[in-house]
Amino acid sequence: MVTAGGVIPAQDYEFLYQAGVAAIFGPGTSVAKATCEMMKILLDKE
Repeated sequence: MVTAGGVIPAQDYEFLYQAGVAAIFGPGTSVAKATCEMMKILLDKE
């Protein structure tokens, strides 16, 4: 799974998703929130 994070302009999100990025986490995203979202993505793929 490829994820992206940091300061990424909102207009770039769609391009990143189309390129295969599974999730984008902006500045200030807590580790707990990122982990929960990544687990949800992984579990939904089964």
